[in-house]
Amino acid sequence: MDNLTHAALGICCGLAARRASAPVAPAALAALLAAEAPDLDILIRSANDPLVAFRWHRHFTHSFVFLPVIVLLAALLAAWFFKGKHETSTKALLIPAAAGGLSHLLCDACTSFGTMLLWPFSNERIAWDCLPIVDLAITLPLVVLAWRAWKSHRHALAWWGIGWFVFYASLGRIQHNRAEAVLLQWVGNQSVTRFSAKPTISNLILWRGIWLENGTWHVAALRISPFSVTQVLEGESRGAWTPETPGTPLAGTNAGSILTDFSRFTGGWNSVEPSAAQGLTVGDIRFAMLPDRAKSLWAVRLPGNNQSPELIRTELESSDWAHFVDLLRGSAINYKTLP
Repeated sequence: MDNLTHAALGICCGLAARRASAPVAPAALAALLAAEAPDLDILIRSANDPLVAFRWHRHFTHSFVFLPVIVLLAALLAAWFFKGKHETSTKALLIPAAAGGLSHLLCDACTSFGTMLLWPFSNERIAWDCLPIVDLAITLPLVVLAWRAWKSHRHALAWWGIGWFVFYASLGRIQHNRAEAVLLQWVGNQSVTRFSAKPTISNLILWRGIWLENGTWHVAALRISPFSVTQVLEGESRGAWTPETPGTPLAGTNAGSILTDFSRFTGGWNSVEPSAAQGLTVGDIRFAMLPDRAKSLWAVRLPGNNQSPELIRTELESSDWAHFVDLLRGSAINYKTLP
């Protein structure tokens, strides 16, 4: 999730978990620091490896094992900041900090990007696919409730914030299950070997459906509204990447290692992107600017002639937002209605 949502949810959780011995302002700050600290992994960068950010984002800093380190540091910093201003201690701030830090981990696991909660025991990226990365419908109420809970010292408002998040995430999970059921109904083919539904930005109505059939990835926009008919717009397709795909670098080479890391990050949701340049471009079919487009939001280009691999990101085009709004409203051309 975005950092504003993490901050607001972390404060709500910290204030709700606060004991009477912990003053409100230090508890809120400890929870806020712990709720933001896991994303410090964005500072891990390398000029020689384009995939460092993908490899380490939501990695060990987002695990249950590393959480105590974040909690202790957040409590220490909050206690130091308020030293001489409030009668508090690091020990009294540990519970608010733990609540704030835990909220970050579980909140990120609700999205589609994947979070390594169980590291180092498992490298699985857990993703519950029930919330978009950014959604104003969940963020704005959380911000208002967190701010009012902090300023008014009313714990009930903090619990209302937590309740709103749980309700919205639960609604997202219901919508996700409905989207996958619609996708299976639409595909209706025994040769489909893999499928998923992903939420799109700032809503729980429009979903991205993805399925693998006979070595080809297909995508579709799925409009799952509780107030109107279900609509599907089948979109583009891409060939699936396999180790036998022409242009694949040899295992053990620099390019081969980078492709292996990329495939590990994507969980095998790899597509072959068309490219005018020489070499091979492999994308992550799970994510795109639009739910009915197959062009990946990010891809790794593996040029020949011993050139260095590079990470490619898709840029937003001027017509994308208009098409997205049409898909969300249900007015896009070629939508099919399901019974």
